[in-house]
Amino acid sequence: MTLPKISALIILALILSACSLIGKTSDKIITITYWGLFDSATTMNQIINDYKKIKPNVNIAYEKKSREQYRESLEAQIKSGKGPDIFQFHNTWTLMLDDELNSVPNNVISPKEFKDTYYPVASFDLRNKDKKLIGIPLSIDGLALYYNEELFQAAGITAPPATWQQFSQTAAKLTVKDTAGNIRTAGAAIGTSTNVDNFSDILAVMILQNGGDPKSPTTQKSADALDYFVRFASGQNRVWDQTQPRSTLSFSSGTTAMIFGSSSKAAEIKNTNPLLKFKVAPIPQLEGSRVAWASYWALGVSAQIKDKKKLEEAWNFIKYLNQDQILIKIYSEESKDPARLIGMPYPKVNLAQKLASDPFVGAYVTDAPFMRSFPLASGTFDNGLNDKIVKSYDEAVKAVLGGTPANRALEKVSKDVQNILTQFTTKTK
Repeated sequence: MTLPKISALIILALILSACSLIGKTSDKIITITYWGLFDSATTMNQIINDYKKIKPNVNIAYEKKSREQYRESLEAQIKSGKGPDIFQFHNTWTLMLDDELNSVPNNVISPKEFKDTYYPVASFDLRNKDKKLIGIPLSIDGLALYYNEELFQAAGITAPPATWQQFSQTAAKLTVKDTAGNIRTAGAAIGTSTNVDNFSDILAVMILQNGGDPKSPTTQKSADALDYFVRFASGQNRVWDQTQPRSTLSFSSGTTAMIFGSSSKAAEIKNTNPLLKFKVAPIPQLEGSRVAWASYWALGVSAQIKDKKKLEEAWNFIKYLNQDQILIKIYSEESKDPARLIGMPYPKVNLAQKLASDPFVGAYVTDAPFMRSFPLASGTFDNGLNDKIVKSYDEAVKAVLGGTPANRALEKVSKDVQNILTQFTTKTK
């Protein structure tokens, strides 16, 4: 072989080697920003590091945000092109975020798979105006009954109330008043809006259970539900009133026997009073029916992502987060967090049995198949649908406590709700 031929072979080998190296590094680094509200950076970075082993070219930058002004900041940042690629949003925000949410690709999860995997309420909630799926639930949550075990035992009550009739009787039995008629131990925190945490959730589920419509509460069924709600804080037989402290604080101190709240309420109570003995039960029902309340958070992807590969990887990460073993790991890590103590209930039907007997989150899993929702959820801090509609119902509760007939108070609510919904429907057009 002549020297020129050898040189040519060497040059060819170097070219092929360079092509090989280019091929190995052709997968460009993709950075995805993720805004969360609940998982600590410590927990989420563990998950991200594990994901990095599978997708070394994908960087996930996680930021834990505060719920205050989150929705407004989220919308403003996305519109300016500086927002997150993946973000958490409340199940009632789909109308407000219609323009900001990308639809879920079928190769991530098909509508049928979604329906088979998650609870029915998620298939209803997480759709845009074109009926396309726009999010995947992180958890399932809503409203359950918290009860003080020691107060129940002292009164000889062996089980939490399963119906509203039982609830009314139990609350009356547990209420202790002094000689002047002032409440010293409240049977239940219910009936007012000023000092009952989650009052709007409680009232909403009562309306739904009674066959009313919180969107248009003009029927007698809605009025009856409102009347029943305020009755617990009215007259000589009241079990609660406006002189009581905030309901969660009162329960934590041991001076209120029953309250309602989401799964996160358990950690709040435990951190306030580690010695308090309490359990959580499904929300009471009317005889012969089953309706529960849904208020949970989902993951979505920004509609502003233009890079197809980045969009694909954003959805791939969400799909990864919703694998059974990852959900279980996140729950386990959350339970170790001193600020959390308890993880959020799994959103998947097939994982229900893993939490069904849990004394704190089992109630939410039990109620999950029967959950319904409406923008009357407390604690979203959205300064939008929920906060505006909650304010209208707050005024109605105060009016009825002041002597206004429920029907008349709800006439104004109905008009308010329609105006609020129209405001946000118009926004998306």
